[in-house]
Amino acid sequence: MNIKKVFIVALLATVLMVASAFPASASEDASEAIDEVIEHAEELVEMSTTIHDETMNIADDESLDDDLRAAGEAIHQSSHEIEQIGEAIKEDADELKVLAEDPETNEDDIIIALDEIMEHAEEALELIDSLDGDLQKVMDDSPESHQEYAESISDALTETGSIANHIIDHAEEVEEALGLAESVTLEGDAGTHVSAMEDLANEIVELSETIHDETEYIADDEALDQEWRDYGEEVHLSSHTVEQAAEAILECIDELKPLAADPDANEAAVKNKVSEIDEHAQGIIDELTSHDEAVHTILELEEPYLAHAEATHDAVHKIEYEALQIQKKGEKLEAALYPEEEAESVETATGDSEASSTSTESSTPGFEIAMAVAGIFGAVCLFRRE
Repeated sequence: MNIKKVFIVALLATVLMVASAFPASASEDASEAIDEVIEHAEELVEMSTTIHDETMNIADDESLDDDLRAAGEAIHQSSHEIEQIGEAIKEDADELKVLAEDPETNEDDIIIALDEIMEHAEEALELIDSLDGDLQKVMDDSPESHQEYAESISDALTETGSIANHIIDHAEEVEEALGLAESVTLEGDAGTHVSAMEDLANEIVELSETIHDETEYIADDEALDQEWRDYGEEVHLSSHTVEQAAEAILECIDELKPLAADPDANEAAVKNKVSEIDEHAQGIIDELTSHDEAVHTILELEEPYLAHAEATHDAVHKIEYEALQIQKKGEKLEAALYPEEEAESVETATGDSEASSTSTESSTPGFEIAMAVAGIFGAVCLFRRE
């Protein structure tokens, strides 16, 4: 009897330990994700300072063209907004850290704080997008003496966009860890294709980080000739563009899932979202293809740089392949969601092929000539008989 009681007590203790481990783990994951948000918010503030200082070298230089200075001033002014966004996100994240200690009691406030954080990050991304024209002006028109400032501004804006995307990712991690995220699971082939697209996009993000890190060894090494460093920097900068496009694909997939759960009601929206994903994937391919010369030129370097060049080369081509696979999965997803349209497309193609074949046979010149000759021959025979 005593042994039985001991066994029951031990069993209950084990169950309680296992049960208590889950919320602790979830709380720990949420806390780590919030810390990441806070760290990235501080990075936004740092980037705003870089943008602020570098743009002054162009905006305040009276020897430069007025339009160029105006473009520099526009980017300069944006640095203040980026700083304010970073500070607002940090304030919300600090508050979120406290709220997350008791997620059940503070669920509504946590949701509000997370929404605020993601809205601020989206605001930063929209701001950066709006500066494309001004940045292009600065990059194209800055004289050689100011190219260093122009490149620094471009790098800082690209990095700011990457940081904003990371903030959104970590905010979503907090949602998932605390069980606040709405989960949509697609069944059948559609679910398989969406999951595959998501996995591919996540891998592209990781590979873009590989390119980013590996090319730094080439771009930042002052022992190398400037030409080699420029090639490394060219590919290095492309990694930011690729990462942002992959993050955009993941965002589209998140928006696509609930739409695809009811494909008939959301047909237009589903197809638009698949089209957006396809465009982002093509953008990745085009971006990397445009730097093909640089990617292959750095392979001429000797060790220890060659290892970094080869790692970069392999990552670039793997990303190109995976972006193409995302496009193909998108086509398969549409076919799975709308099989009737796929069948109609096949029937139309088959019908057109058969009609073309029949038309070709009936209009064959040799056949008409043979019939004409046979007619003449028959007429001659009839004439001779008479």
